[in-house]
Amino acid sequence: MAQSQQVTYQQQAYNHVKQSIFELKFKPGEVVADTQIAEELGISRTPVREALYKLESEGLLVGVARKGWRVYSLSLEDIHHIFDIKVSIEGMLAAKAAESTDESLRQQLQDAVNQMQTAVDADDPKLWLDADFKLHAVMFQMAQNERAERIISNLNDQWHRLRIGFAAMEGRISRSTQEHETFVQAILDGNSEYAEQAMREHLNQVRAELERLLVNMVLPFVEQGV
Repeated sequence: MAQSQQVTYQQQAYNHVKQSIFELKFKPGEVVADTQIAEELGISRTPVREALYKLESEGLLVGVARKGWRVYSLSLEDIHHIFDIKVSIEGMLAAKAAESTDESLRQQLQDAVNQMQTAVDADDPKLWLDADFKLHAVMFQMAQNERAERIISNLNDQWHRLRIGFAAMEGRISRSTQEHETFVQAILDGNSEYAEQAMREHLNQVRAELERLLVNMVLPFVEQGV
């Protein structure tokens, strides 16, 4: 098999498994075997194994001796670890973004938060998540720190499954939009200190609401986390 073709098959397997995890086709704790994926995609096991090793390195799969891999399960402690890092890094990124003088990016940031409000008015969580992704992508560009962006992207992948249901909770996207408007305005005002503070407050609020959801409505009814 040519090297370029091998890489293409590996990416195909990677995208397939990752999307299946995000869409809960592969559920937390479920075993994923390279033979299973290879058969589903009609490719050899070698590129599939490479894809699964990559997903393991990203925290989306856990290697299991003689069985293959299982889909990671998030505990409440995992959520706290994820948000401890997000609060620190994204707070710093918000402060850095406030130093940007790029008018095009500043306008894109305002447009993204406006799109959030449009999604709230339409009661459309999916549209809201799209706008949220755009807003943070623009903020990363303004902060000019690709390494930090990669770290946050990986952490967001790890709790992606929860983000979908969390956004659909009654009133959540409306409250979150107000929180986003606060730190976006601080960024546009060039107020680094308040931008960092507002971002930290926003993420800690997300953490607190997510914890209440998990403790009261989710974790008592599952065996292996979420």
